[in-house]
Amino acid sequence: MTSTGHFPPSFEQLRDQLALLVVPDGEARQLIWVIPEQLGAAAAAGGAYEIFILGGPLIAASPIVAGNLLHDRWEPSGGGPAFEASRVLLGAANHFAAVAALIATELARLDLSSDTEAQRSFASVEPIIELAIRRATLSNEVMLGLIAELHVLRVVLLAAPSDTRAAALLAWRGWAPGRDFVFGGNGVEVKATVGAMSRHAFSGIHQLEAQDLGDGKKETLHLLSIGLQPATSGGPSLPELIDDLLTLLSGCEDGGGAHAQLLKMIASYGGGDAPRYDHLAMRGWSVYQQRYGITFARLYDVEDQEVRLLDRGLVEQTFVVPESVKFEVLLPSQLSAFNPAENWQQELAAMVRG
Repeated sequence: MTSTGHFPPSFEQLRDQLALLVVPDGEARQLIWVIPEQLGAAAAAGGAYEIFILGGPLIAASPIVAGNLLHDRWEPSGGGPAFEASRVLLGAANHFAAVAALIATELARLDLSSDTEAQRSFASVEPIIELAIRRATLSNEVMLGLIAELHVLRVVLLAAPSDTRAAALLAWRGWAPGRDFVFGGNGVEVKATVGAMSRHAFSGIHQLEAQDLGDGKKETLHLLSIGLQPATSGGPSLPELIDDLLTLLSGCEDGGGAHAQLLKMIASYGGGDAPRYDHLAMRGWSVYQQRYGITFARLYDVEDQEVRLLDRGLVEQTFVVPESVKFEVLLPSQLSAFNPAENWQQELAAMVRG
């Protein structure tokens, strides 16, 4: 950790100073003192911005803020005594320089002279911090969906010879429109839940409707329902799962290209201007360290007549616009002797091998 700047910067000065900081590889962060020995703002090597509030541990009321709050003893690499502080980790996008400056200048207006006063001041600014972190991190729903799909991708890559895994990676469509996975004539929709039942929301009839592949052929459509539960051990975190996938792709002829493709697809997950997960910058973030274990995985054959779903033809006989229909499905754990599949991983492996 190195320090730069001097007291007292205004909001504009602090924002500009943070935006211009360049942290060399190997450096943990560069720190600007907003109030010497009380409050600092920093830019870390991974691109994230941070706030340091010196003193004893702070307690966050918000779980999402608590997940990004770390109390430790920090050692300046540029010299000077070590200090005890609570660090608030913010986002890595460029606009977070202004967010960090706003939070720091708000805190600077308040009393940070003792642990008691610092806690009171932190509590008053915490809603702003929570809003900033929520805009920087994946929503819980999106994160669970990503984790479920990456578990499926791991099975796909393991089923493919190491020299063909770069091609197998492209079976995953990520956040792109269409199926989550496509294996020739087989399409797989993946849905995640933290419940015990296969209950899932769908944005339209098309998600559970076999598509026309041309030449009179239709896709064979499957729904993979995955149950996830937070775990203290026995399940990977999102960063660990991604690291495992990167290792599986290392044996490709163009391992670097496959790595870049995977990280690009993960970073785009969520779509549009939604928060994104940048693995290289965010792998150490506390909010992403939660482990999740798979409680069940059910691969349903959607074309089975026992799967009773909305039919486009019936909807078209009403005044309801089919494309406007959103619905939930609750499927029993067992529809028939072979639905869901007895071994979902073997079924996926067979699709991969064609």
